[in-house]
Amino acid sequence: MKALKFTLRPLTPFGTPLAGDTLFGQLCWALALRRGSAGLDDLLYGYVDGQPFAVLSDAFPAGLLPRPTVPDSVAGLAAADPRERKALRRRQWLPADQAALPLHAWLHSAVEAAQGVAVVRTQNTINRLTGTTGRGAFAPRQVEQIEFPPGTVLDVHAVHDPERLTAAALHEALSDIGASGFGRDASTGLGKFDVIAMDAAADAARTPAAHAMTLAPCAFDPEAIDPDGCWWLPVTRFGRHGGTAALGGGGGPFKRPLMLARTGAVLRWQQPCGDLFHGQGIGGTGRPLSGVMPATVHQGYAPVVSIRLES
Repeated sequence: MKALKFTLRPLTPFGTPLAGDTLFGQLCWALALRRGSAGLDDLLYGYVDGQPFAVLSDAFPAGLLPRPTVPDSVAGLAAADPRERKALRRRQWLPADQAALPLHAWLHSAVEAAQGVAVVRTQNTINRLTGTTGRGAFAPRQVEQIEFPPGTVLDVHAVHDPERLTAAALHEALSDIGASGFGRDASTGLGKFDVIAMDAAADAARTPAAHAMTLAPCAFDPEAIDPDGCWWLPVTRFGRHGGTAALGGGGGPFKRPLMLARTGAVLRWQQPCGDLFHGQGIGGTGRPLSGVMPATVHQGYAPVVSIRLES
């Protein structure tokens, strides 16, 4: 497995946050459009058995990583002045190039960064019989969108198997997503972005470490981690099918709900390691999460970055 970093430039507001598991779902659709369903099936072979062809992170402000989910006592901040701790909590982004520092020192480099701002917009649906809005489904409604300040660039960290999906093919598929639009209301112009750079990750060959932080929502592999040394917050996914499968075939577009660990979870390995990703593939015909498409999978894997926690 190889590590890459893609730099994206948002071109429009987004209707859906750029989360790693959601982005992976749309990546599968983009690959199916280029390679056909048989080509996607080949890539997904072994996915739920610990052999993903690609793992994607959330999108973060360029050059930054999210704050790890740890209590102040673990972060080495328990003895700090309460006002200083409160100020540090407001700074949710850490310089990626300083991840090798001890956690308490890394946290003191935290910054507040430009990121998407939630705004409310009014949408209308026109009744084609009357040529105007109306009641019920045709009533004006308010929806939330994510807008980015001018000049914003985002980083997406990826791990891929170059023998199954080359870096160029992954770049091409992400560019397809950016051209067609990511997430909700892409057909109205939301979710457009450019892929402006692709770089091989400098830390692709890592030295073994005792702890790591996840960069996307994750379903833990209990055999690989020490649960007494992990800290995380839950997030629930109410997934829906995309593409033509959103029509549901009479069974509806919805998947079964999932509970995952939120991005920024801190793991302690059973044995020090330098893995590039962690987690499990969810779904498949053995444990279906969709009644419409039993072969559907969900990214329960997450790229990880090694961090240093002092005892």
